[in-house]
Amino acid sequence: MKKILIIPNSKEELNRLLKEEITGVIIPIKHLSVNSNFYLTIEEVNQLDTKKEIGILVNKIMMNKDLILLEKALKEASNKISKILFYDLAVLNIAKKINSNQELVIFQDHLNANNGTNLFYKKRGVSYTVITNDITKEEINEISKYQKLMIIAYGYLPIFYSRRYLITNYLSFIGKEKKNAKYEIKEKNDKYRIEEEEEGTTIYTKEPINLINKIKDINVEYIILNENNIEKEKFINVLKSYQEEKQTKEDNYIGFLEKKTVYQVKDYE
Repeated sequence: MKKILIIPNSKEELNRLLKEEITGVIIPIKHLSVNSNFYLTIEEVNQLDTKKEIGILVNKIMMNKDLILLEKALKEASNKISKILFYDLAVLNIAKKINSNQELVIFQDHLNANNGTNLFYKKRGVSYTVITNDITKEEINEISKYQKLMIIAYGYLPIFYSRRYLITNYLSFIGKEKKNAKYEIKEKNDKYRIEEEEEGTTIYTKEPINLINKIKDINVEYIILNENNIEKEKFINVLKSYQEEKQTKEDNYIGFLEKKTVYQVKDYE
């Protein structure tokens, strides 16, 4: 069975999940992460009482003002934290500068979709890639020959992110009051969740990806289950299906796993 890491939906869920038969958890760090419903400080993560693997998520696009906080957080990360999952290359540079003991995991959503890119980061000390869900299982398995991989196996995927406050700006433009941070965008018959938080705005897939029926065919070491915005009972059932490697007929969206993404450049006269 592949190793299971979970991104919890809340602090309460974190405490519950640490009692489950899983490999470990991934915890978003306050002021250094995006796309989560809750965040902890490094101090809070260091205080967790568990023998399970702990990864910290620092997937925010860093600004100059963030660098001091970022370096402080990485320096304070205890040996209890085994992995740093990151987006911005400032994390890679600072981690190497301070000789961080944690394994580095590059996690850039839609990037790193080829052998060359993954070899580039591997040579620079990156231990794992969270491989994009935008390529096929054949392409993933080819890349796995050259780099150790993780993959998002369950959860809503971000399809768009902006540092701007798009909900606030739009509602202000049309003269309406912003009542909460979560709305929906309707495209024909589909609805996509859009969320605005302190660090920007994200649009998510209309349904959670679920690779349970295909996961045996994908050569990755870790699978990541993202609980964000999933009902508790539903997620319990999802986790159980992965623990038992039991196929399901529900939530069968698999992204591009069996469908190549083909871009055709239009000819202009």
